[in-house]
Amino acid sequence: MKNVSDTILSQNRTLEMPDPFDATKALLKLFPGKYANLSDGKYINDMINWECKNCVAKPYTDVNEDSNSAFPFEDGVATRLINIMSYSDSSGTRYKVISFNHSVFDADGAQTSRFTGGLLGLAKFVLIKDKWVLKFFQPAVGAYGAFSQCPKPTALLIGQDQYAFMLKHSNGGGGGPFDGAFFLIAGANGAYQQVLAAYGIERTEGGEEEGSVWTGEYSVPPSDKKFFRDIVITIKGTYRSTDVESLPAEVTALIKGKKQGKFIAEERYVYKGGSKGYVLQGPVKASLAD
Repeated sequence: MKNVSDTILSQNRTLEMPDPFDATKALLKLFPGKYANLSDGKYINDMINWECKNCVAKPYTDVNEDSNSAFPFEDGVATRLINIMSYSDSSGTRYKVISFNHSVFDADGAQTSRFTGGLLGLAKFVLIKDKWVLKFFQPAVGAYGAFSQCPKPTALLIGQDQYAFMLKHSNGGGGGPFDGAFFLIAGANGAYQQVLAAYGIERTEGGEEEGSVWTGEYSVPPSDKKFFRDIVITIKGTYRSTDVESLPAEVTALIKGKKQGKFIAEERYVYKGGSKGYVLQGPVKASLAD
């Protein structure tokens, strides 16, 4: 590990990177710790190990609920690049957003504990002439996923030149089934923050007994809204009357007296602003497909 300055947590960081953009080098500039590469063939495991003895640790939310702690971690931090998201606005200006994952430092480079999420951070760059200039930086947003590994965010256009980032979180007991949820991160109130939480959008197969199984997809229908357009989540799957706990209540009401079959449900989320973010609008549209 390498001790770094507490200035790394400032959202007023300045950074310029040459074109073509190198995300790994950019991450090392943002977190100038000790780089380690344990990758081997198709196994990818490289990270930046650092600690900050002068940083003031602040709590963050882990959607696994029982794993909330303070960042930077007391035992040090391992920071890994998750992905690079590229897009352009209507004027042709190009942007790149890198997402990165923080986990507690481990001398062996391991990431363990199923019910600990990976702490997500984001950095947004804009291309000005031949330089990628840091436009917005949020070292920590919230923790998602399992085994200290945050799922890959996907850029989503939710308004006029307004992009947000969708995550599909999934977790559950060993062997499954695993329950999924969608979380949307967007710029709001001067920071990247979670603005939508949609639970129960997925249930995988698993466990000793056959149960209900479903998947969810999201979309942003055309709208006159300039920003924060409605988000529609469509859930499709197979129900079994012995396993309806996580199904929308509107689906459960339709399957009374039936043992199994297929269903479809449509949830619409509307942005209410402030601390509310996106709110589910009821009733949920539901129907049986068999």
